[in-house]
Amino acid sequence: HHIEDAPKESHFEVKSEAIDLSLEPGSDDVIVKNLYISIDPYLINRMKSYSASHNAINFATPLIPGQAIDALVIGKVIASGNAKFEKDDVVIGLFTWAEYSVVKEQSIIKKLESSEFPLTYHLGVLGNYLLYLAPNYSNNGINEHEK
Repeated sequence: HHIEDAPKESHFEVKSEAIDLSLEPGSDDVIVKNLYISIDPYLINRMKSYSASHNAINFATPLIPGQAIDALVIGKVIASGNAKFEKDDVVIGLFTWAEYSVVKEQSIIKKLESSEFPLTYHLGVLGNYLLYLAPNYSNNGINEHEK
């Protein structure tokens, strides 16, 4: 069932299943070991049966009870059939709340390069703010809605 107030432990269910950590030949998938998962305030609205943000923000669609939750995640590639990603690349993307995620290229936002900052900063001040701006900007910074 959906929540109406603040989420409680009883609202969640932990599921375990076996996952093959190797890819079939010709696969374009990427297997990521999730290192850090962001639990952002907008997820509470996604857990509700109704929230105004469900229609206002394309990634704030309501969660279906029993379905895996997806969120912003930092992880390390452990296997890749995609030429753009190699084993041990560190990536950020929209993956499920899980120890491992099997993802498509479009779920990966970008590779994270070495930085003087801790990886977790990319889930906060170095990451989320850019995610909110990026979908609205293209063509050298011209806002698509202002054309």
